[in-house]
Amino acid sequence: MTSRIPSKILSFCKECAHSLSNLRENQERIEYTQELLPRLLRDTPLFGTILRDLIVKREYPDLNYPTMFDSEFMLYTDPDRLFSMRMFIWEPGAYDPIHDHNSWGVIGPVTGQLEVITYRREDDGSREGYADLIETGRKIILPGDTYFVLPLNTGIHRTGNPGNETIIQVSIYGEAQTTRNHINGFDLELKSVYPIYAPKTKKRLLAQQALNYIEM
Repeated sequence: MTSRIPSKILSFCKECAHSLSNLRENQERIEYTQELLPRLLRDTPLFGTILRDLIVKREYPDLNYPTMFDSEFMLYTDPDRLFSMRMFIWEPGAYDPIHDHNSWGVIGPVTGQLEVITYRREDDGSREGYADLIETGRKIILPGDTYFVLPLNTGIHRTGNPGNETIIQVSIYGEAQTTRNHINGFDLELKSVYPIYAPKTKKRLLAQQALNYIEM
């Protein structure tokens, strides 16, 4: 797999891994990544090459790698699970659902304008399936700039493309802060919370549910 990764991505991620391994606090890791990531975001020719390879069905990025969203592509996973790097491609007007993360993250656009909408959870989480959110802010992130997200309820947000052109986003997510195998999605109008699974995980869960019924 390593041989398929563009040398610029590989050298960037090795540098990132070396520094992150020496940092112990999430805030330190976020600050470091915010300093480093813009260097990659400004390299539009690199992402042009990645997109061309994607179109002609080369082996990188691996389209079979399980991701949460259809617009998401895995660019790198650190062998020690310190972080992962992902690319998102947003059509005009496309947004992901309101969600949280299992880790801290630093995100930014390569092209276009990326909108980040943040939320605060007002309930205490004790009622299953219920979540009361209020919107706390909206911010437009320009190419070369970054935004950070925090794990779990401290970082509930949604991102997307408010513009008229298809754009590219790159995200670096840190090591997991929880053992759960999903992220939480939120429905603002229904005041509900629900799990979002990677497709392969979801299929296994469905198979287990069907097997449980057969074996009853």
